[in-house]
Amino acid sequence: MPADSPSPDRAHLWPPVLGRALAALAFGAVTVFWGQPTTTGAAWAVAGYLWLLLAAQAWLLRAERPAPDRASALTALVPYALAACSGIAIVTVQSVGLLAGGGAVALILVGLSDLARAVLARRGPASGVTPLGKDLGITGVVNLGAGILLPFFTGLGPHAILGVAGGGAIITGVLLAISALSLRHDSTAATRVA
Repeated sequence: MPADSPSPDRAHLWPPVLGRALAALAFGAVTVFWGQPTTTGAAWAVAGYLWLLLAAQAWLLRAERPAPDRASALTALVPYALAACSGIAIVTVQSVGLLAGGGAVALILVGLSDLARAVLARRGPASGVTPLGKDLGITGVVNLGAGILLPFFTGLGPHAILGVAGGGAIITGVLLAISALSLRHDSTAATRVA
């Protein structure tokens, strides 16, 4: 079966992918419409986003069929868990420097995880990794770029930090929403053909 053809395995993927997209778009909307965020508010917004990313990633791993092998699952989950721990640090010690630094580390971890999964996906369906390889490659680059840029905006305050993180979230949210809807359409078309 060609890699681009719809498969029943993809039918389980669209809800968690859409969940991650909605989390990213909600965070992006908060960053766009919040005019004067405080350090405390920005810390909670970033931390909440990181926790939602971990939940969406765990949901996606649970939905993948066949289940990813142990190495692939660890590559997918551990960086997201460390990013969520960074969220705990961000809300515990609320400072602009930690918001930028912790947010940068978290986004870099998420980006590296997505990039690693994209590379593993090139091995094909036998590797037991997600068919979202191309999308994860793009989200990985976007999150990695946002994470690298974040510390440069420390001096501009919480609004600028949220702007950089939220910009990356909006890009990944739109991409993943399109991906989720495509997966849903493909799985529905495959069901009708079968």
